[in-house]
Amino acid sequence: MVQCTSIKVSEGWQQTEVLLVRLGQCIIGLAVLLTIAGCGAQKAEFNNREDINVLIPEAQDHVREVLATHFGQPTRMVLWERMPVHYHGASGVFAENAATAGKTLSKLNVTLTEENLPIEEGQELAWISGKYLGQPNPHVVSFDATASQVGIEPGLAEPPGAGDRFAIAPGEVLIHGRILYAEHCQHCHGVSGDGNGPTAKYLNPRPRDYRLGKFKFKSTSSSAKATRDDLSRIIEEGIPGTYMPSFKLLKEEENRAIVEYVRWLAMRGEVEFKLIQALKNDYSNEAVASQVASARESDSTLSASAAREKVVADLNEYLTGDWQEEFNDDTKFQAEQWVQAEEPSALVIPKLARVPDTPESRAHGRELYLSAKAKCATCHGDSGLGDGSQTLSVQKNPATNADYDTPGLFDDWGNPVKPRNLTRGIYRGGRRPLDLYRRIHAGISGTPMPAFGTVLKDEEIWDIVNYVMNIPFEARDRQPGSGAGTSGAGAPEVATTR
Repeated sequence: MVQCTSIKVSEGWQQTEVLLVRLGQCIIGLAVLLTIAGCGAQKAEFNNREDINVLIPEAQDHVREVLATHFGQPTRMVLWERMPVHYHGASGVFAENAATAGKTLSKLNVTLTEENLPIEEGQELAWISGKYLGQPNPHVVSFDATASQVGIEPGLAEPPGAGDRFAIAPGEVLIHGRILYAEHCQHCHGVSGDGNGPTAKYLNPRPRDYRLGKFKFKSTSSSAKATRDDLSRIIEEGIPGTYMPSFKLLKEEENRAIVEYVRWLAMRGEVEFKLIQALKNDYSNEAVASQVASARESDSTLSASAAREKVVADLNEYLTGDWQEEFNDDTKFQAEQWVQAEEPSALVIPKLARVPDTPESRAHGRELYLSAKAKCATCHGDSGLGDGSQTLSVQKNPATNADYDTPGLFDDWGNPVKPRNLTRGIYRGGRRPLDLYRRIHAGISGTPMPAFGTVLKDEEIWDIVNYVMNIPFEARDRQPGSGAGTSGAGAPEVATTR
């Protein structure tokens, strides 16, 4: 089966399009082309958010144009360099290369800035900038890491300019991720990463919608993005108690490729969300109807179509003026957030090692669990059954500031969520003590579970961790939630009832 993927390398609004054609796992063609026979076989396309429909058609067209320009479609992807994604097998710039009269250059001095896959014979070396941009690309025949030299075939009559940029195995990481995602993930998480694949409606909890850039189970502070390692761990381990399985059989490079593609989908979704939000106040159907009505009240001779044309003219003026600077600032900030998540300072690392798991520690953890300081019981219940008072209260939808139709808790995607039943000992974010520490310290992004890192001391968090991890082993013939789970410091008692 032929699989075709067109990629564009984009810096700002400038793009170079490269088409990769696969037969099985072998790249059999790479050229600066727009079309090729057989590429119509794949019709996967991104869906837009439902809330794009609140915008007038002209504003909707703008959102779609921006997304197409900077992200493309699944089989015609744009590699927007502003977004911090590992796109290529390797990339870098050329160092000084001297030409010899009458001879072609078969070895090029390079400076690698990123290496995501081993550099191997047969990979393409694609020009991203410089004099050879748009010309046929050579293949790699050798790589000397010590000398920082890449052997190529065919050779070049003239050297590339020092500082010209190149990619080896261009787009390979993202393309591989897209194919693996389509095979393993798309049926639940959807083509667009919207959590609305064909099997999603049968699942509870719903598959994750990546488009807000939020991931629940991560190792970073409450305001930080998830790291690559966080996403990789979820893929490898799965999420216990949900339909998200473990993919331990994937190779490491396959896991990492999916991670990059999921990050790319999340970044695309964030851009789409912010584009709609930026236009919604003034250019929604409701807002434009109000502007038209107001204009006609001020001028009775003005027709509705003329008043609307003026609003559209204002929109076009905004899009060719202030909008571009605002868009650049917003997307730069977005990219910086993903970069900062990879910095060690973003990780939640306890300042204090876990305190010993003693009856005294558990008793103190129990006190904190029930206290107004930690408020754990208001959601998880006095006995840890996930039946706290908040599950019976009517909450407000933060997006609309209106009450939800039904009592209970909801996540940022609008899905009802039930606090964890701690008696089962199933922790979706991992069952290591460190995992529970991070859930308490940083909260769970996109859910009502708040961060307590500024409220509780490390020792207090560890006491709660010790208590919570003991709840599944509490003897049920005692008072529920009494914390009496062991006969001293030894092994936990076996529950007599459930």
